[in-house]
Amino acid sequence: MTRSLLAVLPMLLLGLWLGLAAPARAVYPPPVKDDGKFFTKEGLEKANKKIREIYQKYKKDVVVETLETLTEEQQKKLKAEDEKRFFASLALARAKELGVNGVYIVICKKPRFLQIHMDPDTQKRTFKASDRTKARDAFFKQFKESMFDAGLHDALDSIEASLKANSK
Repeated sequence: MTRSLLAVLPMLLLGLWLGLAAPARAVYPPPVKDDGKFFTKEGLEKANKKIREIYQKYKKDVVVETLETLTEEQQKKLKAEDEKRFFASLALARAKELGVNGVYIVICKKPRFLQIHMDPDTQKRTFKASDRTKARDAFFKQFKESMFDAGLHDALDSIEASLKANSK
C-alpha cells in the first residue's frame, strides 16, 4: 500500500501545483452577472444561451457584469481620474482577475457607463477595436430607449458576427 501511495503522490502534487499555477477562472461560460438589475429573467436566459453558443463555436469568453453603483473606493478613484480611463482600468483588472480569454463587458448604472475590454490576443486576431465600436453602438442604440435586453442581444450578435468574420 505504501508503495502504491508513493507512486501516485508525485502525480497528485503535480496536479495540485498546476491547478494553483493557472489563473483563477470562473465557470465558463459564466452567466451574465446582473447586479445592476438591467435585464429581465428571459433576457438573461437568452443572453446566457448566446454566450454559451459563442464559447462553443469560437472558444472565446464573453463575460458581462453590471453594477448598480461603484464602491466608495471606486468613486474616489473615479473622481481622481478621467471616467474613460477609470472604467478601462476597472475592466482590465476584472478581466485579468477572471482570466477572460475574449471579451469582458462592464455596465454601470450610477454613473451610467459601458466599457468593453478584450484580451490582447483577441484584440489582435478576432475582435478588433473597430468590432468593439460596433458592439458598443449596438448596446447604445437600444439602451437609449431603456431596451436593455435588446441592447445586450444586439451586442452579442455583433460580437458573434465579428468573431465569425475574423476567425476565417
